[in-house]
Amino acid sequence: MPSILAIPAADSVGKALRFWTEWHGAWRFALVFLLALIVGWGLKNLLLRALEHIARHTGTNLEDTLIGALRWPARYWVVLLALIVAVADLDERDVPVRVAHALSLVTLILLTVSITVAVARASIVLLEHYMRRSTTGIQITTLTKTMIWLLWAVPAVMIILGAFGIQAWPALATLGVGGIAVTFALKDTLANVFSGFYVSLAGQLHKGDYIRLDKATEGYVMDIHWRLTTLRTLDNNMVLIPNSKLAEAVVTNFSQPATLLSVGISYGVAYDTDLELLDRVVLEEVNNATGVIPGLLAVPAPVNRLNPGFGDFALNFTLFVSVTDMAAQFAVTDLLRRRLLARFLKEGIRMPFPTRTIEIQREPGPPPPAQ
Repeated sequence: MPSILAIPAADSVGKALRFWTEWHGAWRFALVFLLALIVGWGLKNLLLRALEHIARHTGTNLEDTLIGALRWPARYWVVLLALIVAVADLDERDVPVRVAHALSLVTLILLTVSITVAVARASIVLLEHYMRRSTTGIQITTLTKTMIWLLWAVPAVMIILGAFGIQAWPALATLGVGGIAVTFALKDTLANVFSGFYVSLAGQLHKGDYIRLDKATEGYVMDIHWRLTTLRTLDNNMVLIPNSKLAEAVVTNFSQPATLLSVGISYGVAYDTDLELLDRVVLEEVNNATGVIPGLLAVPAPVNRLNPGFGDFALNFTLFVSVTDMAAQFAVTDLLRRRLLARFLKEGIRMPFPTRTIEIQREPGPPPPAQ
């Protein structure tokens, strides 16, 4: 006579067998996918390390940059390869039609996204490499990178929408009918976009250049975006300028054609000063400060000029020195003024205070009375 406990045990085994039979394909798919993913991930790491080792011996950073750009798409390719291997291992009887269609869509999406990301990143890297080697001076800005991404993203989106049965080309044709209305609605935005392209492709403004707009706003060019150009002022504030305003403004670029800057230091001395002694003292002090004051350059050589010249109470001179860039001028002029003041006091060179000579004339009065 069978035991009472044997009946629940047999039921449990039967349920387990039925569960395994019904979900055998899913378990097999998950196991194969996981194993293929682990193997593919390891092969990816080994291949990338081998390519990095080879790139170190090429003498250029182009290969390193390309490998870095393809590192993220390679992750998609590993998942895609594992998915293809897992699907290929399944029996057609284990895969329902809906599941097979969903797996096909996932495979297509992964393939499209990975190729788009890889091509876009490689395009940006190659374009940056070409611009660095060219003599045009054009740089890759955020606006240019965004347009490259959009250029490759549009066909990718079309392919993915087509896989879902959505025809996007008729929608684009319909959008073209209302293009005039859209153009008027986005007039300012489009003006900023095209102005940004003009500024970027002209090659007259680079990232890091110090510019001044209409003798008012000035700072370092941080980046050119699709609508705005960002400047960083010397006090570390950010200024946002619409690209259309930048294209129309009178711009002074202090970093082109060279970053060095000539700075004038004005001072006045007494009229009875020995000018030969003054020139020798000033130029000696500047030459002694070269290499001590950061940002002060020995070439071009400093010049001491009697300019603006004869003042009301002093001879007005301007000392012209060269500094490395716009930001260095403030510390250089401050420290040079301190050194010149100390040297003038030592040499007895006077820097007079403002003086005025007042002559008082009295009108002749009546003669004094006779005694």
